[in-house]
Amino acid sequence: MSASPSAARSTDTDLSLPSLRRSVTLLGRALRLRCPHCGEGPVLRGWRPGIWGSARERCSGCGLRFTRSDDRYFAGAMLCNLLAAELFFALSFVAAVLLTWPDVPWDGLTYAMAAAMVVGPVAFYPVSMVLWLTMDVLVRPVTPDELERAGPA
Repeated sequence: MSASPSAARSTDTDLSLPSLRRSVTLLGRALRLRCPHCGEGPVLRGWRPGIWGSARERCSGCGLRFTRSDDRYFAGAMLCNLLAAELFFALSFVAAVLLTWPDVPWDGLTYAMAAAMVVGPVAFYPVSMVLWLTMDVLVRPVTPDELERAGPA
């Protein structure tokens, strides 16, 4: 099975242990949904129906290709999304039980938690894509070969 040029890995760099300062800087960029490399260009296309939850091809600032390997690059974002949703569920459930003990509203809690488990992952997925890209850039720094100036839009 041969890989097409567009699916070639662009991340064949050595793994590195990031410093605390670099980690905080990149996390700040991720929270603003910006390119983890330069902090300028937005990663997501937008919040409109039809394009919600998809990443741009490249950064408008530095030209970093956001899908750093093959078309399945953001599959890891789904794992991060699932982990975040499960963690949110567990913490919310425990907090609700502890705050309302001994008269826990079990019916309301059941419906609220079921709704949160459906809506939460869908709403958080675009953010998890940016976090996944940021973690990748954090442990596999961007090389000059990965940067390409974006052409006119």
